[in-house]
Amino acid sequence: METKMSRPVKRQALEVDTLDTLFQDLTSFTARNFQRETIEAILQGALEGSFRGTLLRAPTGSGKTETAVSPYLFARTLSIEFPKKLIYVVPLRTLANSLRVRTQGLVNDWAKKHLLNRPLAVTLQTGENPEDPRFEGDIIFCTIDQMLSSFLNIPYSVGRGSANVNAGAIFSSYLVFDELHLLDPERSFATLLKVLEQVNGISPFLLMTATLTDELAGEIQKVVSQ
Repeated sequence: METKMSRPVKRQALEVDTLDTLFQDLTSFTARNFQRETIEAILQGALEGSFRGTLLRAPTGSGKTETAVSPYLFARTLSIEFPKKLIYVVPLRTLANSLRVRTQGLVNDWAKKHLLNRPLAVTLQTGENPEDPRFEGDIIFCTIDQMLSSFLNIPYSVGRGSANVNAGAIFSSYLVFDELHLLDPERSFATLLKVLEQVNGISPFLLMTATLTDELAGEIQKVVSQ
């Protein structure tokens, strides 16, 4: 497992025992070291008012999804100022759908133990299931093409008159990019790096992959270290 962060973490600001308890509430499992470190890094950045990026390399099936969702939910419970939306980006439509269902279950279980001001809307935005074209949900699962087109102000899902709404949502959200190793290095991955350069320091983002070449990981690290 490997977690790369853009700056040192001040561990005294967040109680590890608190994070462990919250993670167990969410998943019923004890957090692994890489999960704890990733969650802490993201929330620490929020406490410091300095949103940066985190790169997480861990095997498929090791709990990356739970790790990604945790900062968003924990921040609400801990009253940490954090983006109101989570946009979870994946390369495949089938993956977006399955993760949406899985996350809806996590949110439902979380709401039974922790008071929320209102129910959280977990939505899906893909070519086959365009149910949230303006990214109005709280937790939005979408494909990389939907996110990139929205960021470039040419969203597939809405007219040009509303294009800036989607771009604004991206800049004001907590962004998660999963399964990076499945992206085309010459096309979508290269465009993603441009996105990261723009949101770095403005929005917190988490990049997750099971396998990634050291060269591509190095390119990402250059961005998150700026």
